[in-house]
Amino acid sequence: MKRALPLLVLLAAVSARAAGIGAYVGKMDTDALDESLVYGAQLEFDFFPCVSLLVRGGYANDFDEFKFVGSSGTLVADDLAIVPAEAGLMLRPPALFGLVGLYAGGGAGWYGIPGFDVKSGRKVVAETDDVTDLVGWWASAGVEIGVPSFRVFGEVKYQSAEEKDLDIDFKDRRDMGSLRADMDLTGVTLLAGIRIAW
Repeated sequence: MKRALPLLVLLAAVSARAAGIGAYVGKMDTDALDESLVYGAQLEFDFFPCVSLLVRGGYANDFDEFKFVGSSGTLVADDLAIVPAEAGLMLRPPALFGLVGLYAGGGAGWYGIPGFDVKSGRKVVAETDDVTDLVGWWASAGVEIGVPSFRVFGEVKYQSAEEKDLDIDFKDRRDMGSLRADMDLTGVTLLAGIRIAW
């Protein structure tokens, strides 16, 4: 979680200048890790009419177990989490009758992987250091319903982030060597949430 601290500080520092704030929950699906519940918060800054900057931070920690090939054989990652932080531009045309609006956008994403437990069979044998972060991009489209100051939204987002031959070191267990795997977080995320504007 320490890698997410700069994001939390940034969100707190700029919240007073934001044009809107929101919260969301959803399902994050990835090629490597299957799917997980994801939840988080977002800030939005108006640049021009119908164009805004969106900044999001989230947390997903309900992924299926993931197998790594290590020098000690095949090991399984347990309690593996993803900390997505994303920023990009959103296009929001005027809402139909002031109540129903469509939007779309995209941008860059940073996907942190905190340290996790490693199991051999059913036994936890080690803990890893924080893993190299993945950088990628995302694109999304959604619909929102409500009055201008309070809206409920549903969104489909595609994210792409991949790292080949990712090395993962053990914490305080140099005798176990290191883990190596391809990590691919590419997939579709479905979100639902609320957005408050001022």
